[in-house]
Amino acid sequence: MLAEYDVAWFEEPLPPDALEDYVALRRQALVPIAGGEVSTRRQSFKPWLQTGAFDIVQPDVTKVGGISEERRIAWMAAENGIRMIPHGWNTAVGLAADLQLASAFANTDLVEYLTGSPFIDEITTKPWRLDADGMLEIPERPGLGIEIDLRALESLSGVKRFLD
Repeated sequence: MLAEYDVAWFEEPLPPDALEDYVALRRQALVPIAGGEVSTRRQSFKPWLQTGAFDIVQPDVTKVGGISEERRIAWMAAENGIRMIPHGWNTAVGLAADLQLASAFANTDLVEYLTGSPFIDEITTKPWRLDADGMLEIPERPGLGIEIDLRALESLSGVKRFLD
């Protein structure tokens, strides 16, 4: 039914520990099956990627152990013919890390992005903006390419004199 509506992918359609059910669903599904946003570290991704449980794997850089771990997951996904679309629903720092990493992998052309979150939209000195095609620019400044607005972070977190 979803294929009739041009659905891009079906995300997390089953409980996150139902590996065999994901494999069976993916064999029958007419739309790509995505998952992995709640998994941590590359070791937990290995059986999912090697058994073909996903068409799209969605690691979250803030949950998997950082950029190096997400990079290893991306390599493993590529080795198994699985597309990676990072799960950028965390903070502006996590989103910036996901965008930088996505730019390094040929088969990664999207990053999942949550709008309306103050910890993404309001804590950087240069706010995130979608371009005319609905895409985010990959920051080009040093580091992850963003600068944190410490006043906004103090206001949102309740921590006074952050990094003072």
